[in-house]
Amino acid sequence: MRFLVKPLNRYIEVLAEGKEGIVTFPTWVPGSYIIRELERFVVEIDGVRIGKNRFYVKNRFRYLVQALSKDQRELISTSNYLFINPPALFPFQTFDEEYCVKIDTNWQIHTTLRRVGDWFCAENYHEFVDSPIQASPNLKVIDIDENHKISTIDNIEDSFTKSLAKCIDEVSKIFPNDIKEKYIFFFRRSDSNFGGIEHENSSAIVTSWDNKELIRLFVHEYFHRYNVKKIRPKDLKINYETESYTELLWFAEGITEYIATIIPLRAKVANINETLNYIANTLAWLTFPGIRRMSLAESSYTTWIKYYRKDNNFANIGISYYQLGLIVGLIMDLEMIKNGNSIYDLFKELYKIKEYSYENIREISEKLGVSNLDELVYSRNPPIFNRLSEYFEITFTDKGSPYYGLMLEGKKVIFVEDNSPADMAGIIQGDEIVAVDGAIKGLEYKNSVKLLINREGRLIELVVALGKNPGHNLIIRGKGEIFKRWSGYDEGEGKSELKII
Repeated sequence: MRFLVKPLNRYIEVLAEGKEGIVTFPTWVPGSYIIRELERFVVEIDGVRIGKNRFYVKNRFRYLVQALSKDQRELISTSNYLFINPPALFPFQTFDEEYCVKIDTNWQIHTTLRRVGDWFCAENYHEFVDSPIQASPNLKVIDIDENHKISTIDNIEDSFTKSLAKCIDEVSKIFPNDIKEKYIFFFRRSDSNFGGIEHENSSAIVTSWDNKELIRLFVHEYFHRYNVKKIRPKDLKINYETESYTELLWFAEGITEYIATIIPLRAKVANINETLNYIANTLAWLTFPGIRRMSLAESSYTTWIKYYRKDNNFANIGISYYQLGLIVGLIMDLEMIKNGNSIYDLFKELYKIKEYSYENIREISEKLGVSNLDELVYSRNPPIFNRLSEYFEITFTDKGSPYYGLMLEGKKVIFVEDNSPADMAGIIQGDEIVAVDGAIKGLEYKNSVKLLINREGRLIELVVALGKNPGHNLIIRGKGEIFKRWSGYDEGEGKSELKII
């Protein structure tokens, strides 16, 4: 199929050519684990609807789509910028045919598609939809090295580019033969933080202007060119119309997040205390009731119904496979290092397999020195602190301190811990604290406080008794031979900063 794309302000007009018959618009985006119903962007089409996302069309047809999404998993078109994630714009007929696109603009255009004259082409639909397109009169390329570039409309500091180059070089220690393949980071700053999405030869990253974890995000998405793209869970199959389920998202995403944490440290881009601060904050989120109710494997299966649809009560009912996966990756790496190996060796072995199962991960990990991986992956309330205690000194700094069990954003309650004093008093997420003990003032620790709450426009009085914090914030300290082999430092300390009252 061939598509002539005409960017408009807020819309994209497409003139398509294929075979007379049925075209199907994807409902699912590779790299994003929920159904996105991408046909919802179609405004006009020369065709007969025969289903939710299917149309019968002639061999040539026109369609118009809305392009207002700042999310790089979808598409946006303005008077001076265009970003296309292809599944959000282009339908398919058959997979195994050439797909080509031409952008009707004189702007700079960046994509990993193969250029054929004025057209950009792929051998098949899978390659086509895995190749974002970015265009703008303000678009520029920033070279990281000979094979890695950043495509952006924004400025990027030289120091960041140099740091990213060091991280890529560190990754090359795991996959030395693949580092010469061309790769583009599509990057844009925004008023919202949409994170990143991985592609075979690129990643698309949209993040807020004040993002302080930018290098970690870039490394995370870059490592996905290996973990998910070149090697992947055996049961994570591509189907553009339905979700694909696997219990191994904890490895595909969570262990990738661990790699994104350790690579900047080993590349001397992040220091040990910065890294341990991040690990400490991750651990702090794993002290809430959710870890006792959901295993790491379960968190993979429930991402479609819980993680991507989470509300402010999530820490009570579940865990993030990014967070617990990171900590399990840390434990695995430390135990491998203790036995003269490292998590790098695990990926080198998985690279030989290409498509892996949990049994593959467990078998290789055991050979490298990891004991009882099952209890970390399949247990609810896994013994992560016990396993870490061999390598770190972990102290809970707020255990036993005065505590109501809630988090505030201004005067609004954004979280209530299960069985906390706030929970027992009847406070729920979304409540707004209007007054404390009859006065307009901040919440303070007393044996009991009387709160005037605004809930859905109704005023309610609730009395909250003071309790003792079960322990959420912590300090993690490391030293010793294994710690030095893991970090490159003799010692280090990190501290979490959860704001729970």
